[in-house]
Amino acid sequence: MQSSDLFKHITVDDIEARELFLNDFKVEIEELSEIFSKAFSLLEKSPCYNDESYRASSVSGYIFVAIESAVTATQLLSLGHIAPAGNSMRISYESLCYSALLKKEIKLRVANGKHEFNFFEDYKKKSSHTRADKVIEIVVKNKELLGLNQNGVEFLVRAKNFYNGYSHATHMLLHSKIKPSTRQLYVAGGYDIERKEIFSRQLDFIKRYSKNFGGWIHAVAYNAT
Repeated sequence: MQSSDLFKHITVDDIEARELFLNDFKVEIEELSEIFSKAFSLLEKSPCYNDESYRASSVSGYIFVAIESAVTATQLLSLGHIAPAGNSMRISYESLCYSALLKKEIKLRVANGKHEFNFFEDYKKKSSHTRADKVIEIVVKNKELLGLNQNGVEFLVRAKNFYNGYSHATHMLLHSKIKPSTRQLYVAGGYDIERKEIFSRQLDFIKRYSKNFGGWIHAVAYNAT
């Protein structure tokens, strides 16, 4: 492939591919847009969003990032970028976890033991056990203390399992780059009808995941004291 071809792939706004995507998924995109809009509106009306303290603004900020990252993931899919969309969704669910962990200054237990620590204080110190790759396990371990029930955390675990391989070179990502009929390799993004099933699964999961935003915002942004 010539450098001029790669330059085009990197810089072009592929309107044709977007139109093909929208022909297949207009209903899904409209539904997701409504879900995202309601989540943003609910967050903006929350006591946490209107509180300028460091803690409250951090909580509402992470929820905002969670919603925005799901929006970005959907946009990336419309351009044919499956792996980056999955990475954006990882940012989304990790951000939701941070919002819950930061909302109260309480002692939490590490995921794999009995050691207790103040997540808010250790987060400010950038301690290793407050890294993004550890937050789901901490949320699950301390769900009752955080005011969350089993249903409130199960969708996070499902999201982690679904997107677990999106930051690595996996069998799934390899085959998302191959056109089935010709074995042609896709460079950068792009969409065609032969990949409809893959994109349908991605959008369906984002929709099921995002429907939990409302309940999460109520549990966290309306009770972040």
